[in-house]
Amino acid sequence: MRLYALLVICCFSTGALAKEIVKVGIYDFPPYAFVANKITGISVQMLAEMNKFQDKYQFVAVPTTARRRYRDFDNHKYDMLIFESKNWGWQQYPVNVSKPFVTGFEVYVTQNQPGRGQEYFSDLTSKAIIGVLGYHYQFANFSTDQQHLASHFNLIQTSSQEKSLKLLLKGRGDIAVLTKEYLNYHFLISPEDRAKLLISDKFDQIYQHTILVRQHHKLSVKYINELLEQMNQQGVLMPLWQQYGLELK
Repeated sequence: MRLYALLVICCFSTGALAKEIVKVGIYDFPPYAFVANKITGISVQMLAEMNKFQDKYQFVAVPTTARRRYRDFDNHKYDMLIFESKNWGWQQYPVNVSKPFVTGFEVYVTQNQPGRGQEYFSDLTSKAIIGVLGYHYQFANFSTDQQHLASHFNLIQTSSQEKSLKLLLKGRGDIAVLTKEYLNYHFLISPEDRAKLLISDKFDQIYQHTILVRQHHKLSVKYINELLEQMNQQGVLMPLWQQYGLELK
């Protein structure tokens, strides 16, 4: 009996050890990821669900930054990105792209002042725009080149969407570019700020979130697509999307 128990334990231990580690780059992109003392957000919760759902791979979050993520990828610090778009500077990198699985939106936000309406967002060149360093914005043709941005826009760059919104509320800029999902998250915590802000009806960009995987990695995009499809069919991810108000592709 003892021998049988030991064999069972060994089998489970071997199975656990056999899991292939996949390092997943995570940078501050609320509410998808909050990177401070501890990484939290949708990305971490989704990786946990992916780890529970299958036994072949163990997905491990690796912190990076929006600007540093390309260098860290080149240095093989991670092999996968979640909630990412190939249009965000990845066109020349050896990555494979999953099918889109949820939709995200970026909007323009300004202080809600008397007489100010949607026409305020029609001309961005004359406004001081607050954005996050390393983020790709459609109004800037997805460029992160500092010289290009400085010559075409009055751009105030921060390290996070939270700091961008704080600057806007303090009147330190005219317009902040924020994700609609981050605003929804912020209003849950600080509902009093909703009346202080005017949000554009038009979007800076509508993007289809995908997963990027390093080419020639053991983990294939085909496996990722099948995994997400199976998780969706069994209702594993829907509660997470609903928790954060995400829209399915």
